[in-house]
Amino acid sequence: ELKESVFTKLDLVDYFSLADNSLTEMPRHVLQHLPHVKTLDLCRNKITKLTEDDFRDIQEVEHLLVADNQISKIERDAVPKALKHVHLGINKLSSLNGALRELDDLEWIFINANNLKSMDNELPVKAKKIVLIHAANNELQTLPKDLKQMPSLESLYFYKNNIKLLDGALQKSRRLMRIGLSFNKIESLAEDEFLEAEKLAELDIAYNQLKSLNGSLKGLKSLRYLNLTHNLLTEFSLQEIKGLKRLSVIDLSHNRISLVTGNMENLVDVETRVLELRLDHNRILSLGGALMGLHGLLRLNLSNNLLQQISPDDLIGLEDLRLLDVSYNHITTLEETSKTFLPSLEELIAHHNNITLLDKDFHGLPSLCMADLSFNQIKTVNYDVVSKSRCTINGVPSVLKIYLQDNPVLCDDHLYELSTVLETLNARINGASTCVAPQTDAPVLMRALNDVVPPQENAPVIVVAQLGGGLRALPEGVDRDAASPQVPALMYRRVGALFGHMLPEREDGLPVVVEPPVTLPPADTNVVVKWPDERRVDESHPLVDQLRLRDLNTSPQ
Repeated sequence: ELKESVFTKLDLVDYFSLADNSLTEMPRHVLQHLPHVKTLDLCRNKITKLTEDDFRDIQEVEHLLVADNQISKIERDAVPKALKHVHLGINKLSSLNGALRELDDLEWIFINANNLKSMDNELPVKAKKIVLIHAANNELQTLPKDLKQMPSLESLYFYKNNIKLLDGALQKSRRLMRIGLSFNKIESLAEDEFLEAEKLAELDIAYNQLKSLNGSLKGLKSLRYLNLTHNLLTEFSLQEIKGLKRLSVIDLSHNRISLVTGNMENLVDVETRVLELRLDHNRILSLGGALMGLHGLLRLNLSNNLLQQISPDDLIGLEDLRLLDVSYNHITTLEETSKTFLPSLEELIAHHNNITLLDKDFHGLPSLCMADLSFNQIKTVNYDVVSKSRCTINGVPSVLKIYLQDNPVLCDDHLYELSTVLETLNARINGASTCVAPQTDAPVLMRALNDVVPPQENAPVIVVAQLGGGLRALPEGVDRDAASPQVPALMYRRVGALFGHMLPEREDGLPVVVEPPVTLPPADTNVVVKWPDERRVDESHPLVDQLRLRDLNTSPQ
């Protein structure tokens, strides 16, 4: 309960808040003692309606916040005429009842998260300074027609409604800089939809039902961010963005695009620039040289498409490209990239394809620093693949990292030799692959591991065997030679080639760096491998050079 006596003599108060309480109506008996209050905050209460009498004594209010209440009705002349900012969001209004129509000083309107089905004839068209309307999360079928008479607007947010057409409502929005229309049901855009919106910088029409752009973007000379993800586009022509020089991001992901057209190679008078183009999660079979001459492009995402190859024409003129993502496609070779010069490319992401060979694939990529080719079918890597690449980061020479996770080449017997040669060329292979060795091979290696330590030391080395779907450890004290014949289904798994990888701690042991590769049980098992202490290794043993284990604390790495 609010006692009136507590709030007397507050004539000079200009900010008053009763937010986060349980008021069910406006506290008139309190407000009558605040004649000069400018800001009134009653958010997160349980107020159900706004009436004329509620504000009779506080006509100087400029900032009214009654968001997150239960307001379902507002009388036509309820709110003060001096209002500049009003927040009616997160309520239960199904109509504004003309309450905002005559508020000529309004600058901001928040009416989001209500039950409005229409805002026609509700907006203050005479308000010359209004710059923002936030009406998201309603049930609007169309944009308010009043928007045509409000050229001062800079920001509009109408996402999460049921809007199907823009119907020219934004044609006269000369100062409009950003508009959010995502999560609606917009099916098409008229060619003159944004006729005078030359200052529009951010256009978000994601999650709609657009099937065509119909040349509607050509007049947006200031456009920087264009979000068209999750629509129904089946084709995209670069002519749609002809002459737009300030584009940072175009997001066309998650559409049904199978054809990209309209290359820029012959555009002499008009320059088009895009920094990032997202075409992932579409149905593109081939680029057909469509991106040729798209100057200034820094990042190109073509992942999750149906590409089978990248031809030299596809990348011509992309001299600024720094990242190329073609992962999750059906590409069988990157050989054609060696015929295209991409002087700035630093990251090549091509995992989850069908590539089988790396030969001269990086020859056109002199600045490459990272190539992710994991989850392909690469069986052979030519030493020459990195001969023309010199990675530098901020002018400092660095190492080209090649990720080959789960590729057959990691099971090759000559992998250590390959890795050593690539290291001399400032390139490093990373990754692990599951390799199943023949039954007769693994026991020899594991026996050799046991033999590294002199028998009299009784070193606690656990021999791991795989039976069916599980793993078991032969305990200490068991004659390993005698135990082996009792395991008819014995199978050892060689888990990857680990180069310079740090193994996790196991049973309070220190992490170690393993180099060159050795045999390990899978990381997701509970089996513990206790390594021999290097200080007790017999230097004359034939496998000593192949089993160098270094304590991380003394490692130069």
